[in-house]
Amino acid sequence: MGQIIRKTNAKGDFVGWYARWYEGGIRKTKATKATSAAEARRILAEIEARIGRGKLGVPEQPEQLTADEILRRYVDEADATTRDRDQWASRIRYETKPLLPLLRRILSSDDAKRIVRHLSSTHKPNTAAKKLATLKAAFRWAVRHGLASLNPFEGTKPPRVDDAVEYLSVAEIKALIAAADGRNDMRGSMLPIAVRLGVYAGLRCGEVFGLRWRDIDFDRGVLTVRQSYRGAPTKSGKHRTVPIAEDLGAALRLWRDRCPQTDAGVVCPVLGLDGRWIPAQSRPCLKHTYRLAGLAIPKAPWHVLRHSFASQYLMRGGSLIALQTMLGHASLKMTAVYSHLSSEHLQAEIHRLKF
Repeated sequence: MGQIIRKTNAKGDFVGWYARWYEGGIRKTKATKATSAAEARRILAEIEARIGRGKLGVPEQPEQLTADEILRRYVDEADATTRDRDQWASRIRYETKPLLPLLRRILSSDDAKRIVRHLSSTHKPNTAAKKLATLKAAFRWAVRHGLASLNPFEGTKPPRVDDAVEYLSVAEIKALIAAADGRNDMRGSMLPIAVRLGVYAGLRCGEVFGLRWRDIDFDRGVLTVRQSYRGAPTKSGKHRTVPIAEDLGAALRLWRDRCPQTDAGVVCPVLGLDGRWIPAQSRPCLKHTYRLAGLAIPKAPWHVLRHSFASQYLMRGGSLIALQTMLGHASLKMTAVYSHLSSEHLQAEIHRLKF
C-alpha cells in the first residue's frame, strides 16, 4: 500500500506532495507536482492501478484526456528548451486561450481538421501556423508520455503563407508620416509616434502600444521591447533591445512633453469611450491615415510598417544578423523573408559589377 508524503526542506518550508509505493519489491518515490493532498492521492491511485494491470497482463492504455487537459499538462510538465520557462509557458497560454472552447473534449482527426479550418478562417497564415505547431508539439509530447494514443493533428497542414512581403517605398513612408503628423483630432494624436515606432524600429503593433516610457533609455539611445497589449508577452516571449534612430529619438523627446499620462505609463495611449487616456486593448485603425496620405490600404496596415523597416534597412546595406536581433526572430530563416529587394534597388546594385 502506497502513501502520500508532505515534503519540506530543512527550514520547514513546504516543497511538494510526493507519492511512495513498492514495485517489484523496490520502494519508489516520485514528486507528483500536485497542488493538494487529494490530487496527490489520485495520482498514487493511478500508479497503483498501472502496477496492478501489469501484474494481470493487461496491456497499458493511455489515460483519456481532453485536449485542453493535454495542453495544460504540456505547459506544466514539458522540458522546454528555453532559458526562461515561465515566459515560454505564459506565451503558450496566451496563444492558445482563444482555442480552449474547441479543446474541451477528446479530439479525433476530424475534430483536429475542423480546428485547423477555424484557425485558417480567423487568423493570418503565420499566426495560424504557429498555433497549429504548438498543438502538434503538445500532442507529440502527450503520445511520448502515454497520455494520448495518437496525435490528431499529425498530417494536418497549416494555411499557405504568401511569400510576397508587402512594404512601403521611401516616398510612401514619408507620405504616411506626414499624414499622421497632420492629424488634428485628439484620437489620432499618438499616431505620429506609433507610425514612427513601426517604420524606424520595426515594432509590431502590440509592441508599439505596449511600450512604456520606462522602456526607453534616451542616454544609451535604445528602447527595450518587453510586452504587447495588456502586458501580454511579446510574440517570441523574450525581451529585445532596439537602437533608436535619430529621427525617432527627436520625435520621442518632443512627444514625451505632450503625451497624456496613464497609470501604465505607455508611450502611445488611446482615448477611451469615457474620455480618459488608457493603454490600447487592441489594434487601433490606421486606414484613415493611409487615405489621407493618398496610399492604397495594405492587407495589414500596421504590420506593413514592420515589413517596411526590415526591407528598407536591408536595401541600405544592413546586416541580416543585426536585423534578426532587432526584429526578435528565433531563427535567421524567419528574417530571410525580408531579403526580397525592389526591382529598382536590384537595377542599381548590378552597376557595382565592373571588370
